[in-house]
Amino acid sequence: MGAAQQAQERLRSFFQWFTRRAFQDLQNRDWEVADYLSEVLARFVRTEQLRRVREPEREQLDSVVEMLLELQAASQDPTQERDRFQFIGDYLLFMAGLFREYAQARGFLGYYLAEGPRAYHRVWEVERGLFRPSARLFERLSQGFEFHAGALHYMRKTFFHEPSPDAPVEDWRRRVLYLLN
Repeated sequence: MGAAQQAQERLRSFFQWFTRRAFQDLQNRDWEVADYLSEVLARFVRTEQLRRVREPEREQLDSVVEMLLELQAASQDPTQERDRFQFIGDYLLFMAGLFREYAQARGFLGYYLAEGPRAYHRVWEVERGLFRPSARLFERLSQGFEFHAGALHYMRKTFFHEPSPDAPVEDWRRRVLYLLN
């Protein structure tokens, strides 16, 4: 296992304790979803992952609306569509969970809570059509999106400091990396 993979595994394990504890506190024992959320958090510590949907010749897409419009214009490759919808679902869950106040202050929270389940539902449809076992995970992510966002919010408020209102994602990232060292 390379150094980058070891660092990613360390991050995932770090978040796994917190997500499982939050789920346990909230009387939910869906460890598969809790572990998936740990992977999302570990991935998004790298801030470039927050804006990875883009076309090679074009600039990055910064808003969820831009990402959804890009999906409509993209090819009909189901795997590519599935990956993009998964990213959108992950991004919306991350923002609605860890940075709920930030999303709410900008008027995005309701939109995130509506579009997140739709994105995961699209992933579920593709996975189900391909008879993949992971389909059930994405169905649960879709159906329980608001609870899962709430669990991430609870986790952040219980175990981490309040992020800076000016740059909440970067502040959170910096604090997590500090805790790991």
